Amino acid sequence: GGCTHDFSGFLFLEYAEAVPSVYGWGGNFCIDVHGMKLNLPTNTAVRSFGNPQGMFTTETIIEDVASALGKTAEEIRERNLLTKSTAVTPWKQTMDFFNADMLYQKVK
Repeated sequence: GGCTHDFSGFLFLEYAEAVPSVYGWGGNFCIDVHGMKLNLPTNTAVRSFGNPQGMFTTETIIEDVASALGKTAEEIRERNLLTKSTAVTPWKQTMDFFNADMLYQKVK
């Protein structure tokens, strides 16, 4: 954020919630988001509320893990992709309309 009021706090929350994405992290996941105030006016546009940035971070982590393990990113994605039966929010709420696993199989 800049030196004036903006949506940074809300964006941090949305970003942090988007990073887990459609993968199960096995309880081994924690994210801290830190913002900085600048001496410049705020001039940011808010279009996506942090979701694309969070998912980009997630996919970068997946690719780094795959590289470190000598596997393909697809292997890591498929092994950790949530399914309709395992899709639960951090607050233990089931995601009744989860379909990422079905969509992934269609485009695979």
